[in-house]
Amino acid sequence: MINSERFTISKKEAWVLILCVLIGFALRFYTFDQKSLWTDEVHTFNESRDDIGGQLKFYKENPTHLHPPLFFILTHLFYPFPKPERDLRIIPLLFGTLSIFLIYYLSRPFSPRIAIPCSLSIAFMVYHINLSQDARSYSLLMFFSMAAGFFFIHYRTTLKKKYLLFVAIFFALSFHTSYSSIPFIVFLQLLWFYCPDEKHPRIPPQFPYSFLILNGFTLLFCFPWILFVVLNFKESFPKEFLLDLFSMRDTLSLSNLLWSVLHDWVPFYPLMIVSTLLLALFPIFSKDRGNSLVLLALIILPVLGLYLFCKLLGVTHFISTRYFVCFLPFFLITLFIALDSIEVKFGRLKKFVRLKILLVIFFISTNLVLLPLYYLSEKQDFRGLVTYLKKNLKEGDKIFVEDPIFAIGILHYFGQYPTRRHHLYIISNESRNEMKAQSLFNLFKEIEFR
Repeated sequence: MINSERFTISKKEAWVLILCVLIGFALRFYTFDQKSLWTDEVHTFNESRDDIGGQLKFYKENPTHLHPPLFFILTHLFYPFPKPERDLRIIPLLFGTLSIFLIYYLSRPFSPRIAIPCSLSIAFMVYHINLSQDARSYSLLMFFSMAAGFFFIHYRTTLKKKYLLFVAIFFALSFHTSYSSIPFIVFLQLLWFYCPDEKHPRIPPQFPYSFLILNGFTLLFCFPWILFVVLNFKESFPKEFLLDLFSMRDTLSLSNLLWSVLHDWVPFYPLMIVSTLLLALFPIFSKDRGNSLVLLALIILPVLGLYLFCKLLGVTHFISTRYFVCFLPFFLITLFIALDSIEVKFGRLKKFVRLKILLVIFFISTNLVLLPLYYLSEKQDFRGLVTYLKKNLKEGDKIFVEDPIFAIGILHYFGQYPTRRHHLYIISNESRNEMKAQSLFNLFKEIEFR
């Protein structure tokens, strides 16, 4: 037997976990380097070319850049990217696979009965497979957030303050990976009020002291970067930053935001309806209603909070479900704990049906329907487009694109890289709304290379 502080893992369960990780890796490795880079991945290519010195120089000039540098620094390890479709996706692939292993240990302190179902679900989850094959920071961010949650729940279980130091470290790593981790750093602290078992009080002893330790260390680890940004902040910061936040007219509604999260995490209406019912019934059938409300708040309040933030400040930037990836593991944990509480409440059901097994089969089969379609699809096939253009373009031909941002991907596959960091073009909101097609030939004339 493999012993841990609180639970004992059987060899059979360990082998199931290993098999689960191997299957998950195979699903993520398959075609991971075959698809063309899409616009955001081309940004990753451009932003990962700088070494640490180059990164600091760029952020000194552009302190309000939307993404912190940690992911780009790690990706730079594979520079000069002889095959960008492979090199830029290695880190997401690695940490996406490790997440299958980590969610097992994250979920086990909540209930040992849900650990394998959570690992199986995320292994076959098309949404997470996509994150693991995408040259963006979300797979790495999700891994760091899971590690922070792992040490946090272990602190609540053992009350050993050494775990708070590790929570702070992974909070800081998440912060330096993506600013979208800030809501996670705030809302994960709802777990202060999660009661692991009857032996532990709802609020841990010396709560104010422990709270200050965690947030003090978190601030300490994040402070150097915050100070760097503040010291280099200029009143005349780049106009494109405000344009990005306030000029993209995206219709934001709370119902659409919640629906998008459910649609991406539990695709198809049958699974979506079952998941919503389980979450709604969780407080009713849970032995500890306080714990159920804490877990539900942990997955609902971030969506509500971001919605209110955007509404109050008038931010109209497109909100992607990827901004909530830190909370995805806790969504799965809550889902399976809710089902587990129903099984405990109606113990006789186990003689006839195993609800968790049924949900895992339902979840996997739903994602397996999508998986072949996902492997065949591409977000933006700039590589194929440029291959076609190279064969068919003639002297005097003009190229039209629906949105100027597509020019970035086309330029990349034509081998026209920005001399410094970005292809910069500024288009007013009025011209963005009026423009249906923009001559790429004319656009190239307006590009300022940085």
